Amino acid sequence: MSRVAVTAAAAALALSACSRAPDQEAARAAIRDADVRFAQATAARGVDGWLEYFADSGMQVVPGRNVVGKAAIRQLMAPSLGDTTRTLTWRPTSAEVSASGDLGYTVGRWERMAREKDGTLVTRGSYVTIWRKQADGSWKVVLDVGNPDPAPDPKR
Repeated sequence: MSRVAVTAAAAALALSACSRAPDQEAARAAIRDADVRFAQATAARGVDGWLEYFADSGMQVVPGRNVVGKAAIRQLMAPSLGDTTRTLTWRPTSAEVSASGDLGYTVGRWERMAREKDGTLVTRGSYVTIWRKQADGSWKVVLDVGNPDPAPDPKR
């Protein structure tokens, strides 16, 4: 093979590899959009909407333990998401994606409101959700972690 042919083949291979590289901005937008739809589905359908966005082997980290798999996550979340006196809302504030375009995360803020006899209790916090791209192109939650904001200092 001539040097020109080898150079041309190498250039074609390099261009081919570049054209197949994931579009990072599009992947970030897709993950951010998946997170927004996740919140909408949960607001509309409670625990069923919540579980729709989890991978079968997804994990939710809660104080003292890791909850793995949809059945265990359903058991954990059903009481809270099925209670009509409570709401859980959230919004992503940022999203990042791996160089390979198949793994990413969202970071955001959440708010839980509970209507009680003596008023409404509001808790706010931050979350990180790790997403994996599925064979069908959809994004599913593989890990979800949320933390409440610190309680206000009563001395202030």
